[in-house]
Amino acid sequence: MSSRNKRRNRSRKERAAQPAARPPQQRRPAPTDDPDFEGFDPDYPFVDVGFDAQGMVDERQLLLLVKDWRKGRATRRLRDVITDAYVAMFTVVVVAAMIISGLLSAQNQASTCTSDGCVTARKLLPWLVVAGLWVGALAISRIFGPIVASAAEGFWLLDAPLRRSSVLARRMWGMIFAAGGVAAVVAALVTVLVGLPLPTVGAWTAAAAFTTAAWMAFTAAEQGAERTIMVRVAQIVVGGVAVVVLVAVIASASGWLSVGLGGTGSFELAIVVAAAGLVLAILASLIARRRLDNVGRAKLITGGELVSGMQGAAFALDFALMRDILIERRNHLRGHVKPARGHWRGTRALVWRDLQRLVRSPGPLVGFLVSLIVPYALESLGVGSLTPILSALIMVAVMVPFMDSMRVLTRTKGLARLFPMTDSELRTATTIVPASLALIWAIVVTPAFLLNLNGQAASVSVSNTLWYGVITAAAGLLGAMRWVSAKSANYNMPMVATGAGAVPPGLMFNLIRGIDVAVLVTAPLVLNWPPIVSAIIAMIAFMVLRSGGINQQELMEKSEEQRKELAAQKEAARGGGGRTRPKQVISRSGTPARTRPPLRK
Repeated sequence: MSSRNKRRNRSRKERAAQPAARPPQQRRPAPTDDPDFEGFDPDYPFVDVGFDAQGMVDERQLLLLVKDWRKGRATRRLRDVITDAYVAMFTVVVVAAMIISGLLSAQNQASTCTSDGCVTARKLLPWLVVAGLWVGALAISRIFGPIVASAAEGFWLLDAPLRRSSVLARRMWGMIFAAGGVAAVVAALVTVLVGLPLPTVGAWTAAAAFTTAAWMAFTAAEQGAERTIMVRVAQIVVGGVAVVVLVAVIASASGWLSVGLGGTGSFELAIVVAAAGLVLAILASLIARRRLDNVGRAKLITGGELVSGMQGAAFALDFALMRDILIERRNHLRGHVKPARGHWRGTRALVWRDLQRLVRSPGPLVGFLVSLIVPYALESLGVGSLTPILSALIMVAVMVPFMDSMRVLTRTKGLARLFPMTDSELRTATTIVPASLALIWAIVVTPAFLLNLNGQAASVSVSNTLWYGVITAAAGLLGAMRWVSAKSANYNMPMVATGAGAVPPGLMFNLIRGIDVAVLVTAPLVLNWPPIVSAIIAMIAFMVLRSGGINQQELMEKSEEQRKELAAQKEAARGGGGRTRPKQVISRSGTPARTRPPLRK
């Protein structure tokens, strides 16, 4: 008997040894068949339950539940992360010590300027700082909201039957206090830098914090009222005040304008401004809190999407991408424009497009005109040794909006390949308009480097000082070129081990790109070296930026082409003394050649 039959007989015996199947159970009677069963008879029909009869949601408990879902499952605490990142903490301490040392040295240098105009300019400078903070707060509020919400929150929370003000109140207070804190830090740094007494520094710090918080609360109240016109008007007025104060600082330092400020006038004015700002901040905050229920969901979600996009760019330290997101948002709100016909051919057509873009969007020219006053303001404050480097850093920010064409061509390689020109020619063409503006800037600000505003001769020779304006403008232009044309971090390359984890090599330099070139070009001027050193550095930097730097992929492609050409030459030399071998055409036997049918006439 085979093994298969044995297994079959064994299975039959096992089934026969099992007990007989149980008889099918009888169906239990339904509850309605039981005479002792009593069903549930509600006192009201379910379909007639009104909204008032439903339970009200406790917004505080709901927010705590959302917080638990977001942060309650974290495996590490912030304390553990800070403990592991000891290298970063040590770096922060060292950098802070360097900044404090630089502030103290700058304060000592500024205190040496004891003329009436210089003292008056230092007392007017806090007004300029406060006005600048106001403009920044209003601009940020116009862009983002200032109160925002994510798409998930807008879908799950803002459409639910709950008090919207209870959900958004914490965010509103957070934005107001954050604006005040940032303004306090900036005002304290600037007032310490110009050498003001500590009581005056504290008073202006409080004034900047309270007034900036008041403007943020004002924008939140306008958001609740679904209005934007008042915020725009306030931004224009405050920007005009900032420009007027800047001109007053320069005029008072040069002796053109006399501002009657006593010894304690700056401190007393700061106390008055701080008190008024505190009162206005409280009133505006209360009004904004009452209007939170009226904030539209679409406005909140739009600002939240913008914040999410910028957070992704911020994680990569790609500030140029953040600016691209803001420009896309602005153009989306603007809608469409009337197209304009181009002129000329070749690279001149790109130059003409830059001119058309400048005429269509003249907004960046406002910042360019304001930057013309910066060297004069720095000289009037007695920090002339830092004027080249500070002016160059401001020029980097001013020149970036004029290089949108270079930004598009460097980020979109497919578009750049469509032009019958090399990358160097494209970059040169897109630099002509910004370079012309930089040359105008250099001519206008050269008197600030030649003479002090008090009429005394500068500490360096006139022949060297003539180059200061040109080199500073070139440093700002090159820094802007570096900022818009720098490549993003490559995550396919080997990572660098740090205390905060693995980081791509290019990611660490994204934070200082543009700034590095400006500092490198103007550093010899700060060290009182000959201007020819800065000129040589600027020429080398321009050549590198014009060529696009070192592209490893292009180098590998060129190396592969050269290798193929060399192999072809060797094969030709081996085949017939330098003569090329005839091309052999091999076809299958018996296969008729395919011919194209004749075209019909």
